Amino acid sequence: MPSGAAKKALLVLSSTLILVGIGLTIAGAFSPAWQVVEIREFRAEHQHGLWWDCIRAEQHVVSTMEFYDESPLHCMYKFDESAELVIENTLQNIDEDGAAGEAEHHKFWAWHKIVLFFIVSSEFLAFFATCAGCFAPCLSGMAFAFTIALFLAMLSSIIADGVFFLAANRVDVRFVQGMVGTYEQVIGYAFYLHLLGTLCWILAFVCALATTYKFLRSNGNGDDQPQRYLKEQRDPLLRNYNAPYPTGPPVPYPRTYRETSA
Repeated sequence: MPSGAAKKALLVLSSTLILVGIGLTIAGAFSPAWQVVEIREFRAEHQHGLWWDCIRAEQHVVSTMEFYDESPLHCMYKFDESAELVIENTLQNIDEDGAAGEAEHHKFWAWHKIVLFFIVSSEFLAFFATCAGCFAPCLSGMAFAFTIALFLAMLSSIIADGVFFLAANRVDVRFVQGMVGTYEQVIGYAFYLHLLGTLCWILAFVCALATTYKFLRSNGNGDDQPQRYLKEQRDPLLRNYNAPYPTGPPVPYPRTYRETSA
């Protein structure tokens, strides 16, 4: 495959992986199912996300042969002031209210904000990398911006996944206290969606490195040039010195005679 075609193919592949990663990471960020716990004594499923939480109440069994239907999700934002006030009032009555312990998981903790900060940063950087990749065939310098922005997006996404995974495995976050029992939260599909998007960005970064290497070897117009030819273009004396010898028939050398007196 010609070098120019390989360079364009790597650029298209890298840009495609970036767009797929953007879609997966956004889908994961907007989903509340980062942590899921089924509190059997309340007959409810709780989904704890990064910026909003949802509760699905389970209906009773209709008959012996029919299972219960799941009701729609009822969601609330973590940064909602009215919801935060309700949580604070519930936590004050923790000795009387058995559900107060679970209400603590609906608060907007600092680690939620850290994860969201890196996710939002990675999305902007990935979008900038996509734009830079579109101009890379015309401007060779954009290939550097393309690779650097993609690296920062990938790094921010990895940090977001790492911070969440460490925080989700803390004892006070992992386990939910009910009235009569303690329930363990599991990591939901939203985290794995975001992690899959991060893996797409890692693969895109590998392709971007190869793309940048191809651009470094080009002269900005998309054609690879030997190093010797570039040196000759810069040094006209070297170009004349290395000029090929003529391959045609030899040109006869005219002889001249000079008359002398005896």
